[in-house]
Amino acid sequence: MPTTIITGRDLVLTIATVNYDAQSTSVTLVNAPVITTFQTLDGKAYKHIDDQWTLNMELLADWGVASSLFEAMWTAADSNPNTTLAVSLTAITGAVFTCNVFPVFPTVGGTAPDAQTDSWAMLVDGKPAETFS
Repeated sequence: MPTTIITGRDLVLTIATVNYDAQSTSVTLVNAPVITTFQTLDGKAYKHIDDQWTLNMELLADWGVASSLFEAMWTAADSNPNTTLAVSLTAITGAVFTCNVFPVFPTVGGTAPDAQTDSWAMLVDGKPAETFS
């Protein structure tokens, strides 16, 4: 099998049906398993309790432009903080990961002369689904 290399530029990021990969510099879907350890008379025993998924994003601010991700996220976090947003990550290979995330308030501000950037860690509701083609 030949080597396949997928870069971040091979991903399409969609949030609530709008593509935002041009504003994103990095996106990762990360799992933090919740595992309880018990000390038994025989030694350690482990129980996988849950999975806590997070969608981490690094972005360029886009306040004031048409279809602004920052403004859409601010509005969602302000008006519907308990309502999830649909997200999909689609790789050039056809693999698709979908999940629902809770909105976060974007940071306002910046450092001269750099571009205004922000980091978001959005809690995923449940477990992401995957489709491998």
